Amino acid sequence: MPKAYGNLINRVIEDSASPAPAVGMGATILWWSDRTPATVTKVSPSGKTVTLTEDRITGWENHYGTSFAPNPNGRVFVARKNRYGRWKTAGNGVTLGSRAAYRDPSF
Repeated sequence: MPKAYGNLINRVIEDSASPAPAVGMGATILWWSDRTPATVTKVSPSGKTVTLTEDRITGWENHYGTSFAPNPNGRVFVARKNRYGRWKTAGNGVTLGSRAAYRDPSF
C-alpha cells in the first residue's frame, strides 16, 4: 500500500515482513521519521494483537540508538495486524523481530 508521508526508510521497513510475534521479542515503532525500540510483552491468543512496552535507549551515536534496555515504566502500545499482514499501532507502523532507534535531527 503506497504511503504519501514520512521518512522513506521507515516506510520501507514498515512494509517488510515480520516474524511471528513472541513475548520478549524486540520491536520497532515507526513514527513520521523517528524510530522507537520496544519489547513485545503480550501476544493475544489469535496472534493478531501484541502489546509493546517502549525500551530505554542507553547509548546514542549520530542520532541512532546503539544499545537498549527494558523499561518497566515505558509507554505501552497495542499493535494489530492489518488485512495486509502489517503491524500498526494507532496509525504508526511496527516491525517485529528487531529494535531500532533514530531521532531525526531536523525537527
